[in-house]
Amino acid sequence: MHLEPTPEVLAALAFVPACQYLLTTAHGEIRDGRIVDRVQQCGTEPPTLLVAMEKGHPLSPMIRDSRTFALSLLDANERLIQRVFGPDRRIGDDPFLTYPYQRGIMGAPIVTRATAWFDCEVVRHLDVESNFELYVGVVRNAGVGTVTPMRLNAALNLARATEQRRAGSLVTRAHRSRPAGDRESAAESPAQRAIASTASAALSPKSRSPRSR
Repeated sequence: MHLEPTPEVLAALAFVPACQYLLTTAHGEIRDGRIVDRVQQCGTEPPTLLVAMEKGHPLSPMIRDSRTFALSLLDANERLIQRVFGPDRRIGDDPFLTYPYQRGIMGAPIVTRATAWFDCEVVRHLDVESNFELYVGVVRNAGVGTVTPMRLNAALNLARATEQRRAGSLVTRAHRSRPAGDRESAAESPAQRAIASTASAALSPKSRSPRSR
């Protein structure tokens, strides 16, 4: 049974570390990529990465058929790659005609204008009961990109702030949709109501000393 996440769950999930990667693959003469932010190391012997991607993207069948994908850890200040691989790009256009890349040993195009890159072979595809599907890849090759690793913290902070803003927006919409009584009870905890009551009593005329009058 699918349950909608509560505002509290969304707010907590916003603190899970995330960072922007460019996920790419190729099958035959077709190559493509998209930006993802749910990537996790899930093994060291052999080195293994887990990628979660929204279902229904044209990249999915290409990854399944080619059994390969590459990941490039993006720099926070990289703007061109956002335009080239962003949602405004027309499906069918080859983004690599205008962006530098190298071909990985597994065949996927790899953007090296990044902090680091990983060339992976798919060893597992999981279709879970969620709006995301999972790909597990063994790292066959990897390297450091042309962007200085000193910017990695900035990339992590930017992705985390973006995720928190997204969760905050969802929490606000969920809060507004509640009845007025529910909003008041959710907005103030018992401790907060006690503090507000104490502050109100301190500011009332009866609580003021004659000197303060």
